[in-house]
Parts: sequence; structure tokens; C-alpha cells
Amino acid sequence: GSLMNSLVSGFALILFAALAGGAFAVPLKMRRRYAWENTWLLGFFFALIVIPFATVSIFLPVWPQAVANSGAKTLAMAMAFGFLWGWGAVTFAIGISAIGLSLGYAIIMGLNTAVGSIIPMARRWGAISGEARVAILLGILACVAGVAVCGRAGMLRERKVSPDPLATQRTSTGQKTAAQLFWVGLLWCVLSGFLSACANLGFDFSNRVATEASRLGAGPLAASIGRWLPMYWGGFFAILIGTGSTLTKNGTWNKYWARGTLRDFVLAILLGLGNFLAQIPYGMGAYFLGELGTSVGWAINIALSLLVANLFGFVTGEWKVAPRSSVYMLYVGLAVLIIAMVILAYGNSLAMHPPHSTAVSCAATGFAG
Repeated sequence: GSLMNSLVSGFALILFAALAGGAFAVPLKMRRRYAWENTWLLGFFFALIVIPFATVSIFLPVWPQAVANSGAKTLAMAMAFGFLWGWGAVTFAIGISAIGLSLGYAIIMGLNTAVGSIIPMARRWGAISGEARVAILLGILACVAGVAVCGRAGMLRERKVSPDPLATQRTSTGQKTAAQLFWVGLLWCVLSGFLSACANLGFDFSNRVATEASRLGAGPLAASIGRWLPMYWGGFFAILIGTGSTLTKNGTWNKYWARGTLRDFVLAILLGLGNFLAQIPYGMGAYFLGELGTSVGWAINIALSLLVANLFGFVTGEWKVAPRSSVYMLYVGLAVLIIAMVILAYGNSLAMHPPHSTAVSCAATGFAG
């Protein structure tokens, strides 16, 4: 019936978001003249300011009123989480350039899954049946385990592809040793994992914007787009500070108007579009998954985008020279992720339809959130 339909719609939208999320950084690899900070700032300017404004002016013309009605506290919370998430995007770039994509992505995403799913779930704890709690927590744990196994496979691969990736950074001039550099990179990734989860927390806390938009007559999907706006403003402010200072320090602002950079300009816009498409459909999918959409949907979204990112890795030959053992381990990790998604989906359906649904438990679910 309709429950099945909304589950299918929810998963389809989240799958689409994950595809965009796994692919969005591809233009970063293809740039020629721009520094990473040029691409990052321009891409996020499109992703967080230009495209959202264009989208809400078409689909949610009541957005200024909805945002105003949702109150200063809601806006402050959403913008603060957005600001932290923006720093997550900056530290993501630093951490991954320090310890490599496979391992960095796995660590960041593992923490991101755990923090981003557990907090929204904890906020609704009272409304969830015992069986659903067990299933969802198991699913989140399996998700983190799968991500860890993928990360381990990435480490084995990097070791073979470049026997000691950090040896190249050892110098005789008494700079940081390779081990120190590695741990610093690891810390950046851990920090990015916690900060990146703030995207989902901001989205969860800005629920009021969607409620107000609905009251003003917006459809549920259009209303869910409005939830991103305050978070995006906070996020762009952080990215502007982070990349703007790098552009100033490296003197790379002038690359924007240098000759022959049109290709990189277009790539940056594609990166922005990919980033936007990785989030808005996720928000719509979370809406279709019901009360626990932000916990279950988030974990599934990340597990899927990890699958997609690894597929792109395979297609672009990142695993060609990797040892057999690391490829097998990657398969195991991806299999665990798929199992985790199934457990999470099951837990979510339990939460949407409690097994002993009495009028009381229905009322409880209705008022939670």
C-alpha cells in the first residue's frame, strides 16, 4: 500500500542523492588551472547560494515568510550547525589530501554515520518501540563496521600502490616525521567526520522551517527544501572564511580571471550541482521515510555514497594494482554495508508500524518530533 510506496520513493531519492554524493568530487580531479580552493569556493557558492535561491524562488515562493516565522532560535541553531558543517567541508579537503581518499573517506564517513544518525534518533527515543530501537542501533553499528572494513582495505591498497606513501614526505631538515604527518591527517579526518555530521543535525533541527512552509500552503517536498536554507547560509560563511583565507595566502584569487580557465569554471559549477543534488533528494527521501527519516536515511545515504565512490574508484582504475587481499576485504566491507542498509530499512519499517500498535502508541508517534 501507501507505506510501501513511500518507502520505495524514500529509498529511490536517497539512492539518487548517494549517486550524486559519490560522484560530486570527480570534477575536482579533472581540473587543470584552478587550485583546489578555487574549485571548492566557486562550487560551493553555486551549491549553497545560487542553486538553492533559484530552486526556492520557483518551488517555494513563500520561503522568506516560512524562514521568518520559524523563529530566531531555530534559525540560529540551523545556521550554527551549518557553519560547523562548512568547516567539515574544509577539513575534509585537508584530511583527504593528507592520508588519501580511500582511508580518509572511510574514516570521515564512518564517524559521520554514527554521529549523524544517533543524535536525531536519541531526540525521538521515547516514540520508538523496543524492537525498532534494537534493529536501528544494530544497523548503525553494522554501518560503522562496514565503513571500517572498507577503510582497512583502502589502507592495504595504499600500502601496495605506494609501498610507504609517507616516506616521500620524510626530509632531513627536521620537519615532522611521516608518522606525525599521518596522525595529523588522521586527526583532520576525525574532526571532519564530526563536523560533517552537523549537516544532518542542522537539517533535523530546522524542521520548523518545513512546518511553517506547509502552514503557508507549500507541498511537503517543497517545504523540505526550505529546511536547507539557514543551514546553507551558515555553511557558506564557513567555506568562504576557510577557502578565502587559502586563496589570499596562496595568491590564487587571480586564477578566476586568468585566460583558459573556462573549463575549470564549468567543472566547478558541475561540482556545485553534484553537491546540491547529493543533498536535496536526501532531504526529500528522509521525508518519505517518516519520523526516523533523518536517522535511517542518513546512514543509508552514506553507505550508498561509499558504494558509489568505490565503484568510481574501480572504474577509474584505482584498484588495478591493488593486492588481491585488499580487493576481497573491500568486497566484505561493501557487503557488510549492504546488510546494514537492509537492517536499517527493517528497523525503520518497525518504527513506522509498531508491532503492537494501539491508539496510544499511534498518538505517541504522531506527537513526537
